Amino acid sequence: MSKLAAALAWAARGFPVFPLIPNGKTPLYEGAWYDYATTNEDAIRAYWLDPVLKTEHDYNIGVDCSDMVVVDIDVKEGKDGYNQYRQLGGTFDTLVVKTPTGGFHCYFEGPASANVNIAKDIEIRSHHGYVVAPGSTIDGKPYEITNNVAPNWIPLAVDRLLTSVYKRGTDNHIEIDTPANIQAGINFLETCPPAIEGQRGDETTFITAARLVREIGLSTWTAFELMRDYFNPRCSPPWQLDELLRKVENAAQYGTADLGSLDPSVLFRGAAVPPPPPILGMGWGNALDPGSIRERPWLIERVLMRENTSIIGAAGAAGKSSLGLVIAAHVVLGKDFAGYKTRYACKVAIYNGEDDTEEQSRRLLAVCQAYNFDYVTVKNRIMFISFEDVDLNLAYRDSGKVVRNENLIKQFIDILRDPDIGLVILDPLVDTHSLREDDSSDMNTVMAIIRRIAKEGNVAALLMHHTRKGGASDDKIGNMETFRGSSGIVYKCRVAFTLSDATERDAEDYGLTDEARHMWVRMDDAKMQFTLKSKDTVWFRKVGIKIASGDVVGTLHHELLTRNVNFMRVRLAELLAQQMILANTASMTITQAITLIRHGEPLLANKKDVEIRERIEAFAMGVKVGERSVWLHREPPKTPGGSEKIAIVLR
Repeated sequence: MSKLAAALAWAARGFPVFPLIPNGKTPLYEGAWYDYATTNEDAIRAYWLDPVLKTEHDYNIGVDCSDMVVVDIDVKEGKDGYNQYRQLGGTFDTLVVKTPTGGFHCYFEGPASANVNIAKDIEIRSHHGYVVAPGSTIDGKPYEITNNVAPNWIPLAVDRLLTSVYKRGTDNHIEIDTPANIQAGINFLETCPPAIEGQRGDETTFITAARLVREIGLSTWTAFELMRDYFNPRCSPPWQLDELLRKVENAAQYGTADLGSLDPSVLFRGAAVPPPPPILGMGWGNALDPGSIRERPWLIERVLMRENTSIIGAAGAAGKSSLGLVIAAHVVLGKDFAGYKTRYACKVAIYNGEDDTEEQSRRLLAVCQAYNFDYVTVKNRIMFISFEDVDLNLAYRDSGKVVRNENLIKQFIDILRDPDIGLVILDPLVDTHSLREDDSSDMNTVMAIIRRIAKEGNVAALLMHHTRKGGASDDKIGNMETFRGSSGIVYKCRVAFTLSDATERDAEDYGLTDEARHMWVRMDDAKMQFTLKSKDTVWFRKVGIKIASGDVVGTLHHELLTRNVNFMRVRLAELLAQQMILANTASMTITQAITLIRHGEPLLANKKDVEIRERIEAFAMGVKVGERSVWLHREPPKTPGGSEKIAIVLR
């Protein structure tokens, strides 16, 4: 059985596992190893599988003992753990794993206990302790199950020797809920880490509450009120208030720190204590001096900035993936993009959850040919990460709880820390997680992860995202509300654009036929955190490029499109003039004109009468058609209260 299979099998029995170094007992990840312990199959596969090569790492398997008691019996090098255990009244009537040196790990159900020796050669592994799981090897010798049963409750004789994790401290005689205590509690809550579901949020909340009621010296109710107002809103998800109160009550009952150890009156007894500083201890005039304010780290001005997130929202098939490749090609060459200045050249990493590497290569080649870029130079500075290579699932649910895929996140950040990389593109956003897109809390978690990737990787992050269903329309252009899912997605980004097909109104304004307008795409400002929004539109034309394989591949080519305000006036005047000449008449009623325009001009086929009439009103000053002109003729009412007569005349 492989190490991965062994880890999955042990996790399937309910034991949280995490990777140890090959042929060793040391956790692979430094720091709080227990944060990596999990029973989630996807997370475990991410630990033991290389994300690119898909080969298994030869990591040994650690098991977190925090929710049980494991008796570690040592017999190597003449140690007498076996006999000592028997003399204490210990039994082997439980799940037992034999170690490579002949010792035993006896798994029991029992209270959370301290990791201490209960005899010379017997150690308890429990709260924040771990042992090596079966399937692991040391110098080729395995850890093996010798009694394959479910763990039993720990024998009473051994239970009596356990040391509680929660050892109560001393109770100082202090006055609770003083103004100084309350202010100290607020200052602490505004800076302490929040509880994150799936990341030991229970423990974080307990420790936070215990510090308030034990160390700072607050009553249970005051501590609850402060946590409700200053702590709970930052938690993901926030606690139900009855659950939060129960956490505080438990902390008051079982917290172990000395009572009042952080109470200002105890810390500074006999000393003159100034009042707590206002505004979290910050001072007035703490804005930076002009000379120390750094220039914003733009990669492409107004579009991409290092350590920050930009987003482009578009409907399906609008060309957002092609646009991402257009941007990437310009960045790697340090060329200005669509009129926006590119500050410098850098490498680009692109994750695509829909296209494999070959299809992305086709599109990149089409981009290079369309913009006359050298394909080899561009491709050598781009790394494609396909969904077929890596399942970039940054966050998911496990038993209803949101879990951040820390192992994958850290590996991804490590790749991006290459100083030559300046941009990562995630296309589309929905394929980077498996949470609920319309859930604000879920998407806040995802966006926080992406912001962290940008920050710690020192890159600009560009997200490609879908807009809500429906065709191109004027009300969607540059509108943040058109982005699909939770509003938190776009609000967490610093820069946002919409990408959409040209609308019917665009066709009128820019002189495009109904057929031609479908070949144009517009990019508009939706949000600008660092500068003013612009009303100017960036235009791209859809082009088909024949590449070496013989395929014709679509891409977007930036082009200038100039407004033509007279286009529709002339077009409609020609239509009406032609009809009047054919009918051998010099005029027609406004009703006849509206009917004719609706049937003769595709751009206005679905317009209301009043909308078509607005366009006919432009004939008031006359519209030249060849040697003649089309005019709007108004005849005043002949009697009081009568109707004005309006006609279209050809002169």
